[in-house]
Amino acid sequence: MIDKFLLYLQSLNMSENTILSYGRDVGEFLKFIESRDINVPQVTQGTLLQFLEYLSRRKLKGNTRRRKMEAVKTFYRGMQKMGELERDPFHSFQDMPRTADAPMRVLTEAEYRTLRDVVRSSRRKTGIRDYAILELALQTGLRRSEICSLTLNDAQFSTKTTVGHVTVRKGKGGKHRRVVLNSPAEKALKEYLAVRSKGTPHQEVFLSNRLKPCTPVVMSRIFKRYMEKAGIQGASFHSLRHTFATHSLRKGTNIIVVQEALGHKSLTTTQKYLHFLQEMMEKQMTKNAL
Repeated sequence: MIDKFLLYLQSLNMSENTILSYGRDVGEFLKFIESRDINVPQVTQGTLLQFLEYLSRRKLKGNTRRRKMEAVKTFYRGMQKMGELERDPFHSFQDMPRTADAPMRVLTEAEYRTLRDVVRSSRRKTGIRDYAILELALQTGLRRSEICSLTLNDAQFSTKTTVGHVTVRKGKGGKHRRVVLNSPAEKALKEYLAVRSKGTPHQEVFLSNRLKPCTPVVMSRIFKRYMEKAGIQGASFHSLRHTFATHSLRKGTNIIVVQEALGHKSLTTTQKYLHFLQEMMEKQMTKNAL
């Protein structure tokens, strides 16, 4: 059933990260019901509530509990559609965990300039690579997984008649999109590719010290250290995406352009950055009254 479930997720064009996390979550649920001698078709809404209670005892965050329940819900829906199960215990189930929107952390202009200086001055051999990753995130708003998935064929540099761009082939929901490379991002990427190791069969743009493709987890760990060194608190790699969107809108970039760059399906998702800008302006105007 797990194998069929993973194939079902692929047919929905879900991202590789979502497929992996949903697979782990469903695997955890199956172990939970197995420990109670309950088969997959025997699961009831009472069983789901027991699983929720189990997740709560582990003191998992609301977002994590919600994701695990969504994974199990998708599992049952998929199994029913494929004729593996006759009944879906999630039918009319009303007790999904609530989630609170995570606070949006946007780097100030001073912070991202400091972060640039810290990464640029790194004495590590990978400093040039890390600076290219930083510029790509700040100038395009790409997600970690999208940056890690970029291949050498996905980057096209400017010519006399064309504008440089990267093609994101593994975006959220399996959606492909083309994002323009402005001059800072293009320059940093060119500098990295000039020193990138040629002795590797991997086509991914960004490689680790072991000449293997960088992973989102490793990328987050690297930039966590840089942010600590830069004195930036409460931020993560994903904050660079928020920073791109917020400051692009602040400088007058059309919201439709920002939506396309970010790969948002709905304009409503992009509009949250306008709300954040308004809140930020109100706080700063109040705090910095003359």
